[in-house]
Amino acid sequence: MSTILTHDEIYRLPKIDLHRHVDGAIKPETLIRLAKEFGVKLPTYELDEFTKLYQITEPDMSIDQIFQRFGWGIAVMRTPHGLHDVFREQVHDLAEENILCAELRFAPGYHSIYPPPWYKPEMYETEPFPAMSLHQTVCYALAGIERGMKETGIAVNLTLSIPRESLSVWGKNSVEAIVKLALQFQNEGVVAIDLACDEYTYTPDPYIPYFRATRGSRIRRNPHGGEMGSPEQRLKNIATCLNGLNADGIGHALEIYQSIYLMFLARCRNIRIERTPLSPVPGCSLADGHLDVLLKHKVPVVITSDDPVLMQASLTDNWLAALNYHQFTDEQFWQMTANAVNTAFYRDEAQKTRVQEEFVKRGLSESLLRR
Repeated sequence: MSTILTHDEIYRLPKIDLHRHVDGAIKPETLIRLAKEFGVKLPTYELDEFTKLYQITEPDMSIDQIFQRFGWGIAVMRTPHGLHDVFREQVHDLAEENILCAELRFAPGYHSIYPPPWYKPEMYETEPFPAMSLHQTVCYALAGIERGMKETGIAVNLTLSIPRESLSVWGKNSVEAIVKLALQFQNEGVVAIDLACDEYTYTPDPYIPYFRATRGSRIRRNPHGGEMGSPEQRLKNIATCLNGLNADGIGHALEIYQSIYLMFLARCRNIRIERTPLSPVPGCSLADGHLDVLLKHKVPVVITSDDPVLMQASLTDNWLAALNYHQFTDEQFWQMTANAVNTAFYRDEAQKTRVQEEFVKRGLSESLLRR
């Protein structure tokens, strides 16, 4: 008999998180500690005061205000040890919430030679940090992940994000460099590339050739799409991600429920749709998500945390919100968890087998897993 799950029950159950931005998941106390250590300017170093300024607290914040909340986190991750320590701690945070497998994502350029257009070093750095190479940023991130995995025993992989403004602000070399990095590290923990940030201004179309350059490799394609803009634009961007970028997963894809054909494509190709029910981005509310429609059409939709600290909502919180809003039971919890287990981007078959066996061991019926 199906049962309604409580917050504590969801917290204790094994989970998987396939869309988590590291620079949106740094705890305020960690950020303050690293800022003091490496010389990052904060408006205050008092925890309660900084937390109020750091987290997204107003529902009507502009997208620029939301993005600029990431500035302090990006700053501490522009130092080698800061980058390593943030990723290591992320793995521990995942394990603490009983997340057995996760994909972390970050934009290497933001912590290297291609910072966000709005990032002014003099606003954040006491003294300008020596710029790491793109290669170094990935090495330090992976080193932090590897150490965290050894200490916790969970499975964590890395996705490299390409900011949407890259072609306009930095040119094609900045995009080609991230694709090259992903391919270079495809056997060392990097599993996908992403297209992220301002979808209001930048459509995915110019990035088609860069994403297609990864076909035939182990690198998967996991862009954001259908998160921002008018309903018509979101639907168009989702179609571009599916058919142009050859997506293996799409972050948000809010409007996909309006198209039987696009849902059919996602189902047939086993393309996961990543949803964060408590996202503060306008148009991303629970009512806009239509999770019930996606499940009815057997679309492999999954629940994710996205930016859990900045959004003040853990993966458990997002699960609870989705289950309560739709009056879902443990049946839907396991259905979407199985979707995540089956659509995760594993490093290899051995990692996939270990994760599946751990879910079975922790209570997930083996019949739910499609081998």
